[in-house]
This record gives sequence, C-alpha cells and structure tokens, in this order.
Amino acid sequence: MDYIKKEVIKEPKEYVSVSTRLPFKDAVTLRLICNKNNTAPSEYIRDLIKKNIDSPLKKFLAGKNVINYDKTTNSFSWGIELDSGEKNDILKNLSDDFFVNLKKEIEKAIQERNEWVHQLKPGSVGIPKELVGERNG
Repeated sequence: MDYIKKEVIKEPKEYVSVSTRLPFKDAVTLRLICNKNNTAPSEYIRDLIKKNIDSPLKKFLAGKNVINYDKTTNSFSWGIELDSGEKNDILKNLSDDFFVNLKKEIEKAIQERNEWVHQLKPGSVGIPKELVGERNG
C-alpha cells in the first residue's frame, strides 16, 4: 500500500508553458504592475488566467430594447435598458426605413424559425420533445 502512495506522490505534475507577444508599451506597463505588486510577470499572468477560468464571465444580461423617436432630427435611436437600470446606446440617427427593413427581416427570421420547429399555430410555444415522446416528431 505504501508503494502505491509513493508512486502517486512521485508522479510529476504536468505544466505547459504559454506565451504571448505584447506591444512594448503594454510590456512596460505589465512590468510596472508586477514591480508594484512585488510579483513575477509569470505569476501575475497565471493568476489572471486561473481567475478567468475558475470564474467564467456571464455571457447574457437581462434587459429590454428601447427605441426612441427624436422629433428635432426626425430620426430614431436604439438602446438597451438593463434590468439593473443601466442604459446603453446601440445606434443613433436611424431612419424609419432602417426600422421598416429591420422589422421585415425579424419577421422573416421568426417565420423561418417557426417553420423549422413546426410551430405553425399562433400562440403555440416550443416544448421539449421528450415531454411528448418520439412518436409525435
């Protein structure tokens, strides 16, 4: 039994070196940050990578589209209002033709999606196929 423990302990950890090229200005900034924090660049980079791997970033936020009409410029703006209250502008100075075309393209894409999932009746919603079994596919 001790033999097995010793063999496991002797097993080397596997490390792989990764590298990147930085503009000189960024390399100097990295060195200054490392000097200030009394750490080596490799340790600093390793900690950044581990932090991002162990704590993946959210890919989605909740909010709603907001479209406003500006009477003084006879144009529209499109923004997002997040549930947190934060507002972000997407595009400004848009014509009504832009939105007519966008509406048409959205309706076309939704129709294509509905046909693909066999959602043919108004008011019906997508449901997992497993709920009704394979016989109704």
